[in-house]
Amino acid sequence: MIHPEAQIVSDEGSGRAFVVVFDDEAYSPLVRSIGSAIAQGARAVVVRISSVTADSWRALAERFEALLSENKVRQASFVGVAAGATIVQDLALAAPKLVRTLVIIDASLRPHPTRFERFLDRVEASLPFGLPLRLGSQGFNVRAYAHRLRCPMLLVSTSRASRFVSNELHALGSVAPTAWYVDLRTSDATSEAKELASYVLAFQDTPAKCPQKNLQEAV
Repeated sequence: MIHPEAQIVSDEGSGRAFVVVFDDEAYSPLVRSIGSAIAQGARAVVVRISSVTADSWRALAERFEALLSENKVRQASFVGVAAGATIVQDLALAAPKLVRTLVIIDASLRPHPTRFERFLDRVEASLPFGLPLRLGSQGFNVRAYAHRLRCPMLLVSTSRASRFVSNELHALGSVAPTAWYVDLRTSDATSEAKELASYVLAFQDTPAKCPQKNLQEAV
């Protein structure tokens, strides 16, 4: 039996709610910086979840939504980091009224894809209609549903992102109706965190019902 873990690391500030979700400890300093910046003028809820896998994502998504309800987080702006973005993408699909805007940082279209799944990507990409190789799969893959992500989305690739992850972000942006892309790469972690936090805050001024702009450069 899967026992998903989702816990609030910090809940600071007041006003409009922002929820930052991550599962990779390597992103902890970056997440703390974003949370601190947001908390200066709004409510910043930082949530750490256990590792997202093909087997755990559904239970994690349910636990995450319950955690939001328990802490009286209704409509919010969400920031999903690495595989944590899988959970907020699922929330945006399942409960779109809860998600005002969505920032996705260094995330692929599914949690931690295996080499075999990447092989299937290459095979399917070479065929006009793909192959029914994924039928029956319980894993989460937003590729077939990205066109339903109607909220404004900011897709960010940092220096930590592999080429595969950057390509996945572009693939998501090419389908999502309202997506902007930022390539943020700097060797200085402090500067990167501050710059990323400023992008997150500035993006929240994007109207919830904005014109369709597909994969526009935000810089």
